[in-house]
Amino acid sequence: MNGVPRPVGLVSVVMPARNAETTLAAQLEALCAQTYPDPWEVVVVENGSGDGTRALLRRWQRRMPRLRVAVTEEPGVNRARNLGCRRADGEFVLLCDADDVAAPGWVAGLVDALRSSPAVGGALERRLLNGPVALAARPPKKSPALLDTFGFLPYPAGANCGFHKELWSRLGGFDESYRGGGDDTEFFWRAQLAGYRLAFAPHAVVHYRHRGDTRSIVRQSYGYGRSHPKLYRDFAAHGMPCSRPGDAAGAWWALLRRSVDLLGPADRRAALLAQLALRAGRAVGSARHRRCYL
Repeated sequence: MNGVPRPVGLVSVVMPARNAETTLAAQLEALCAQTYPDPWEVVVVENGSGDGTRALLRRWQRRMPRLRVAVTEEPGVNRARNLGCRRADGEFVLLCDADDVAAPGWVAGLVDALRSSPAVGGALERRLLNGPVALAARPPKKSPALLDTFGFLPYPAGANCGFHKELWSRLGGFDESYRGGGDDTEFFWRAQLAGYRLAFAPHAVVHYRHRGDTRSIVRQSYGYGRSHPKLYRDFAAHGMPCSRPGDAAGAWWALLRRSVDLLGPADRRAALLAQLALRAGRAVGSARHRRCYL
């Protein structure tokens, strides 16, 4: 059997969807165009939407027989992911988001990587769906890779990842106390600390959509910042390094020196406000979780 890929049973794609009426159809179209030839299903978890997401899903169920819908009224992306994983019948679970677009080889790329690794992350392509303001606030990396924001352990984005369902079960699922940031990071760090190997699947590509307007960019960046001290609280004992006060002071000083950008073009203004919101979120999170991570 050397060199022969082991057979895979059913594969489940789990996708949380909250107020996704304007973007969800494009992602479902992309899933319909996947090249993966073996059996797989889609479980969309409608997560307390106030728009037409649920009605759109009912229409798509008539068109897409392998689409199943679960509902949880209480918002929370990890709550939705856990419900989707519980409902999933697949041996492998793949996660994507309702506002992105999976490339045709996405399912095949993640499944291929999952044949030899219990947890994987794919590549995020950030230019196709985003304008200059969004790209200025969150510049793309020069080359695709797993994320490594904290100098600790790598992790994939929840918008493009997969794992053996057995792993999810053994870890007790996603931590539903994480909201607005850290939700995917925490799970994959915990998996690696439990001895599970994480791999990168470069051919599993998702076209990733950033927040497009400055208000949404700022809100998201603030949420990310608030989650960082919580991650530090939970993982400092495992080796996550603390942010150094000198670095934080230098970052604030650099941001203050760029304050003229508040009067400049929209892309420069969004980039500055995103960084200010992140730092402000870290300060608030540090106070809330009683762990200094600035």
